[in-house]
Amino acid sequence: MGKPHKWQPLRQAVVKPASDELIAETMRIYDLSEKAARQMIDDYQAECEMWLNDLYQVQVRRIGNESGVHINIRRRDGGPILRDWRHFQQIKNELIGPECEAVELYPAESRKWDESNKYHLFGYSDGTRFPIGFEMRNVDYTDRSHGNAGMRQRGKTMEFPE
Repeated sequence: MGKPHKWQPLRQAVVKPASDELIAETMRIYDLSEKAARQMIDDYQAECEMWLNDLYQVQVRRIGNESGVHINIRRRDGGPILRDWRHFQQIKNELIGPECEAVELYPAESRKWDESNKYHLFGYSDGTRFPIGFEMRNVDYTDRSHGNAGMRQRGKTMEFPE
């Protein structure tokens, strides 16, 4: 493992105009004219905020009503994410709030979306709770092995091995 990587807070970024490659891909996938593809991309980007840090590019889009949120997470270099749960929790906390909830859905095959090493979280920014999950908090940041094979907890850190 490489040296640990210190967490960098997300900062809002300006969404750049669609590239010719994105327009062409949108035309191909949705069978649209160039004008219609550009309009589709522009409409989608108007609903989104873009956030960056040194590791991640995160897109936040309001869905359904004002409290519904889609969080799209990818690595800035486009590679697969060797996921750190604490990173995703921090992204959720920074962008929709520490007392707001989000879930990662493993959908029916007919609704699967898997096209570019991205993770998708869906949640609410108004504090709405899902009717699933634990009812109380249980956090232990003691850096230790639990004695069972494969069970280990690391101390409280926002470092990520590169």
